[in-house]
Amino acid sequence: MLRAAAAPWPAVARALAGVLRDGRGTLAGRPPPRLLPRLAAALAALLPLAGPGAGARVALAQAAGQEAYQWRHVAIGGGGFITGYDADPAGRTRVVRADVYGAYLWREDLDRWVQLANSASMPEADRRQNGVAEGVYEIAVAPSRPSRIYMAVKGLVYRSDDRGASFASPVREAPFPFDWDANSEFRHAGPFLAVSPLDPDLVLLGTPSDGVWRSADGARSWSRVASVPAGSRPEGVPVHRTAGTSLWFQPAAAGPGEVGARVWALVPGAGVFASANGGVDFSPLDAVDGEQPRRFNQGSFAPDGAFYAADPWESRLWRYRGGSWTDLTPQIGPHRFIAVAVNPRDGQVFVFDENGRAWRSADGGRSWWALWHGTRPGDGDPPWLRVSNAAFILGRVTFDPVVPDRLWAASGTGVYYADLVPSPLQLRWISQTRGIEELVANDVISPPGGAPLFAAWDFGVHRKEDLDRFSTSYGPRERLLIAAQQLDWSPADPLFIVTNASDTRTFCCAEDGNAVLAGYSTDGGRSWRKFPALPQPPGTDAADPWRMSFGTIAVAADDTRNIVWAPSFNRSPFVTRDRGRTWSRVSLAGEVLPLTGSHAHYFYTRKTLAADRVLPGVFYLVHSGEGENAGLAGLWATEDGGARWQRRFAGEIAPDSRYSAKLRAVPGQAGHLFFTSGYDGGSDTQLRRSTDGGASWRVLETVDRVDDIGFGRAADGAAYPAIFISGRVGGRYGIWRSTDNAARWTRIGGFPAGTLDQVSVVAGDPDRFGRVYLGYKGSGWIYGQPGGCTPAPYDISSTQECHAADN
Repeated sequence: MLRAAAAPWPAVARALAGVLRDGRGTLAGRPPPRLLPRLAAALAALLPLAGPGAGARVALAQAAGQEAYQWRHVAIGGGGFITGYDADPAGRTRVVRADVYGAYLWREDLDRWVQLANSASMPEADRRQNGVAEGVYEIAVAPSRPSRIYMAVKGLVYRSDDRGASFASPVREAPFPFDWDANSEFRHAGPFLAVSPLDPDLVLLGTPSDGVWRSADGARSWSRVASVPAGSRPEGVPVHRTAGTSLWFQPAAAGPGEVGARVWALVPGAGVFASANGGVDFSPLDAVDGEQPRRFNQGSFAPDGAFYAADPWESRLWRYRGGSWTDLTPQIGPHRFIAVAVNPRDGQVFVFDENGRAWRSADGGRSWWALWHGTRPGDGDPPWLRVSNAAFILGRVTFDPVVPDRLWAASGTGVYYADLVPSPLQLRWISQTRGIEELVANDVISPPGGAPLFAAWDFGVHRKEDLDRFSTSYGPRERLLIAAQQLDWSPADPLFIVTNASDTRTFCCAEDGNAVLAGYSTDGGRSWRKFPALPQPPGTDAADPWRMSFGTIAVAADDTRNIVWAPSFNRSPFVTRDRGRTWSRVSLAGEVLPLTGSHAHYFYTRKTLAADRVLPGVFYLVHSGEGENAGLAGLWATEDGGARWQRRFAGEIAPDSRYSAKLRAVPGQAGHLFFTSGYDGGSDTQLRRSTDGGASWRVLETVDRVDDIGFGRAADGAAYPAIFISGRVGGRYGIWRSTDNAARWTRIGGFPAGTLDQVSVVAGDPDRFGRVYLGYKGSGWIYGQPGGCTPAPYDISSTQECHAADN
């Protein structure tokens, strides 16, 4: 509706009249391109007169052929493991690395961190689907040139000379024989990159199982340092998942030799090597006979020349001084030491275990005091980060190069700092995490009439009434490392939500009886109840709290008591008709016990169980034929709520469907399904659809490499929900929308808000036309919607992006 207001009606009328006249009196078809600017100007004059509803603005913009999409991050904040921290001596450039996606730069002018691996900063060759969608192996700032940053990711070393605004990989075909895993168990070790304090072009890289590589020309060329052996690795462990060689340029006051020339290298399994000529060659570190460390996690030089090293694998603490190593463990006791930092002002040594417990020594390790510690969210940071106070999980710890007595910690929920005053016996950690979005997205749903819910790895379900404000809490309850793997809602009651949330620490932490928090909400996710009972799949121990956990879950369209759950570890699916009080096993004809399921690993973003969104008691289950049950491959369906199942389609719907496949049922359309393997390495990645409940499937010839499919509110006048995908149409990647039942596609996003991360989940909004939610495997969620914005290339300093929709 148009508001009654003072308006430039004569100008509007003249503009529209001119367009109509030159367009031969009709707007029925698409206006000629030459008229679009004039029509857009005329309609722009009308926009202020439109009511507050997005529909009017969108309709006007579409008529002008000027539809734009506004993309923003869903404000959750933090959540993933920050594994490394580095800064130049003046503190002008501060960077951290993340274990699942990218790295971040602290922008003092913006008072937040900004993502460095983005579509504006990375080379064109990396702006592709799943291009650099993983964590950063190492990042380092050149001490003598703060604008120079080196970043090692996915087997390449990138260099920035403008403080992260742009990166280049001088050597696209890197000589390093292996990629590096930024999310291995050794991700807290390092540093794996070391830059000379005098020469910003001299950089050393420590690799897993391939020793040390050296570049003297700013990463333009590399040569392997032959005198450093390759690190050892346990038998059967992949090369890329082994520990890298750690490197340090020794400070001038910490030993002899030319400033910046002496380098230390810790080779896992072989011990410490040293170079006196800037890494040209190395020899074993001089040490008197006796025991010495062969591997450790982190190390730190002291002002008096001593070096301290923390070893979590053997629970030992070491000191090197005067040419010999000393085991300090008898003085402090064995702990899983993960980090050590020495105060450059007074030489006090601080050592930390992986749970954040800390000890301080003022006499070089002869005596120790245990420190009390606590955490709180910093000003402007996500309020829910208070949960880190329960168990502060640590990575890298180092002293600030500028602020005296300030410690920085890379942790399991973000970045924290602690000042050593006023009490020397306590550490009060304060988060400085704003700008970091590192949660691993498992799912997102948007029930009609309710708030969208976002399911994360490690930090549960976030219900978001305001997408642009940080969450204050999460469900099913505030428990560390609770993974909500999937959510589902029922058309019978859209406020009824089910989840299979389970604790990822299967080696511990079940004592409180909440290791599995699978259950339901009757109020749209505001509060949660656990299922009263859990079944026991064949082949499991009744005492195992994780016997039924993770996997994929669905609730019937007509009955919120009717729930089917297919757990991980290929355990048998079960069905309940009383919200989890009692369960019955799903039996498939021809199955081989005990592992009859089709969800092998809990870390798979696999959703292969769905309830029909219309038909009562109808569920669909895709089996990919794992283990001894290759004969079960196909789509199975039940029409009686899960009691009896029949195979409607035999064999894999699409190749390589055992990993990240997605089966999606279309709201309001009985028997309508979409299916993607979600696998980017297969020979056939084309999107499939069925309109007969999975009995037959049609290939969408031009659509492939689809990560996921979502459905949202239908366009005005359309009978079919809007369809959203992350994938390729006609060989071109992007976020695509169809408003005509997949006949035509509009590209509404390229790499929204600059992210180059891989999409793991897509969901449309049923109440707001055009709004879509995207979940990523290492950078949280982004949402997009039609908006009255001006399209422009993404800028690294921006929290949003405006994208011009096109075909």
